[in-house]
Amino acid sequence: MTVFLGNNGRIRLRRATPGRTFTSVVDPSDVNVTKKRFSFDFPQEMLLTGDRLQIKSTDGSNLAFIDGTGWDGGSQLPDGTWYINVDELGGVCLYDTFANALNGQSAGKIALAAITSSIPIEVKSVQAEYNILGLVRSFELNNDREVVDVTVLSDEFRKNESGLISGSGSVSCEFHYDPDAAGESVDTDVPSYLHELILRQKLGAEFDAELYIVDQGQNAESTNDFFYFEFKGIVTNAAISLGVGQLTVSNFNFVTTGPISPKLGIGVITNYVLKEDTDKILLEQPGGGKLELETD
Repeated sequence: MTVFLGNNGRIRLRRATPGRTFTSVVDPSDVNVTKKRFSFDFPQEMLLTGDRLQIKSTDGSNLAFIDGTGWDGGSQLPDGTWYINVDELGGVCLYDTFANALNGQSAGKIALAAITSSIPIEVKSVQAEYNILGLVRSFELNNDREVVDVTVLSDEFRKNESGLISGSGSVSCEFHYDPDAAGESVDTDVPSYLHELILRQKLGAEFDAELYIVDQGQNAESTNDFFYFEFKGIVTNAAISLGVGQLTVSNFNFVTTGPISPKLGIGVITNYVLKEDTDKILLEQPGGGKLELETD
């Protein structure tokens, strides 16, 4: 009999956003050098204060409306990544850190430069991809169905009908704010991300989540099996617990919004080539192997 331990669990998060990548144009009139503020057309609620935004010119030219001091090398480049502060009118200011972007003050604000011609850009939120939430100690997901009482006076026994389904849960993590210092990879979020998410009180604290009970490669008996719950959630509470000589722990509560979908895959094998019949061609090398084509 297979026994599942919590060690096989994993959480993947993605900041909820109506789109992944979109294009726009920065015109000379959109740039305010004095206020270090610029604007461009973007979908409503696509960008949130505190987001880390990747901006890239689509014609290969440098982002001339951003001063060279906005890059580590001190020179303008065709692309870059910054934290943003978005005001009520849709104006965008670039910042060097999340904290400075959230404050929206002059500290850490990236200088801009005047331009004489329009620059086509491609914009993408770095949080648009799923990242693993690191340092997780435990998590819990609860599903509840409302019951509607439909009993009438002539009934001898009470009658109920099924109502709406709701979900809620909690996550407990070891607190950290720097993935590198925590020994996590570049595609890993640390617990401070959820603390940051709940602070977006005006614009919301929504996220997409995948809570893995078993992830591929984590089950010794069936390495290709996986089982997880997929849903959209809203952070409702974030707390930090610390004491003398004790581990600092972050605890988060959330509620789900929309459907909660269980995803199950059994015996999913990815290292084979499909044929016209039902047979498969297995690679002799491990799963990372490839079939090399004779053509260039």
